[in-house]
Amino acid sequence: MRKVIFSLLAIAALGFAANKVQAQTTPALKIGVFDIDQVTQYVMQSSPDEYKALQAKMESYQRDSLGPQRDNYELQYRRADSTYQADSLAKKPKATLDYERGQVQQLYLTLANWSNTVQQASQNKYGELTRPYYEKVGASYKKVVAASKVNLVLSPQAIFDVPDSKVLVNLNELVLKDLGVKLPTDSAAGGK
Repeated sequence: MRKVIFSLLAIAALGFAANKVQAQTTPALKIGVFDIDQVTQYVMQSSPDEYKALQAKMESYQRDSLGPQRDNYELQYRRADSTYQADSLAKKPKATLDYERGQVQQLYLTLANWSNTVQQASQNKYGELTRPYYEKVGASYKKVVAASKVNLVLSPQAIFDVPDSKVLVNLNELVLKDLGVKLPTDSAAGGK
């Protein structure tokens, strides 16, 4: 019985000692502040020619792809509505009229929600066009976080009141430096 109690005490003592040693070797907390959207936007704007080309592609997409698509839906709606009205006057079978009414309603809903469709399609296209910038910023971010040994990364909105500002690392500035982008002088890169 004494051996069991002694063994338990020895294990507990080793656990406390290991915990104390681990607490002594734990590095100090470093909090990184990073906003990938803000940094990516700044990186895109730092190259005016590429940024103008991206904007031109977005405008072209909205004009050349989404505009004709809406015109096509309007044409389909008018045709379906005309067909439904003609078949109604001709006293076609109820099943045919119900099917045609369903198609007219579906096309009407598509046109009524067109602004949402355009917004979603534009966001998807913008994401597709900006993906290389986000990937470039993301790779630099990973490199900077590893080099600066940050324990925790938060968005600028998550930082309210930090008693010791020495624990904060502005990753926005470090990523911009790593990418060779001239740092903003008006604190446009954000962070603390």
